[in-house]
Amino acid sequence: MVVNHGMEGDVISSMIKLCKRFFELPYEERSEYMTSGMSAPLRYGTSFNQRKDNFFCWRDFLKLFTHPFPVYLPYWPSSPADFR
Repeated sequence: MVVNHGMEGDVISSMIKLCKRFFELPYEERSEYMTSGMSAPLRYGTSFNQRKDNFFCWRDFLKLFTHPFPVYLPYWPSSPADFR
């Protein structure tokens, strides 16, 4: 949990709901964001290297760069539509 960040609780709650909607998307749509590049501005996956590993720990993740915002926003998922 993030504390002492100065963000309102409803902002955090909205982001959590939005992320849940991303993970509810069909796998085919989410998999467009898979990459083995550790420094990619946006990464989605279920293991260290999704395209090679035979074992998945089923701990989905979505990592995205956020600062500076105007630079990285174009890399963010286009679905759900309000993610951007």
